Amino acid sequence: MSKHAKNLLNDYHLLSFDTLDSTNEEAKRLAKAGGGHGAVIWAKKQTAGKGRMSRHWISADGNLFVSVLLQPEKPLSEASQLSFVAAMAVIESLVDLMPKGKKIHCKWPNDILVGDKKLGGILLESFSAPDTGNWVVVGVGVNVDSFPPRTEFPATCLKDVGVELVSAKIILSRFIHHFIERYNQWNTKGFAPVRKDWEQYAWGIGKTITARLPDEEMEGIAEGIDPQGALILKLKDGKKRHILAADVFPTAKSAGKK
Repeated sequence: MSKHAKNLLNDYHLLSFDTLDSTNEEAKRLAKAGGGHGAVIWAKKQTAGKGRMSRHWISADGNLFVSVLLQPEKPLSEASQLSFVAAMAVIESLVDLMPKGKKIHCKWPNDILVGDKKLGGILLESFSAPDTGNWVVVGVGVNVDSFPPRTEFPATCLKDVGVELVSAKIILSRFIHHFIERYNQWNTKGFAPVRKDWEQYAWGIGKTITARLPDEEMEGIAEGIDPQGALILKLKDGKKRHILAADVFPTAKSAGKK
């Protein structure tokens, strides 16, 4: 096991706050101040939470908002793989809590679903600090007690799907345990085992989906993710596109299918 994998296990420490602007922003401030690989920042409430593409993340009391600060030995070009590492940690934290008939999924690139509704999301940010080197922040949000209404992709929460007697603190403890295991696996064995397990829970694989990119929209069959984590989309003409970043949605003809 590499040095940093051990550090994450042995030196992990939790920083708890009643209120923060954003756990990711607090992690960045910590990194720029010189500390500390493996720090876990947890806030009971966020006033300026954000998701991908700087979208506002509604941060109601009772839900989970947590960020992990990392300084991996691997190049930053591989940092995007940590989104899948975090997704598997969330899945493994929740899968045995799901009521009968409720299935949990990963939706590329960074969402957690129950059925076809969004339960949580992951925000990955990498940056370099002048005096302390390269850093990655893995931010995770899980709707435990409530969920935002009127979202583009329908949302849900653990309470709404029938998961009882759990709290953000309980989910946090489970997540840390599984994240450490998955991070160490990624650090020593690479992305392949994470990718294989992620695809077992992937939403939309083998089905027709719509990928919305900044300058175009395309429809095709999702075939999985490639060794770099890009979505493999088979288009109507048989060509395959490897998509690094997009929002994905069910098409009209595949909506409602699980």
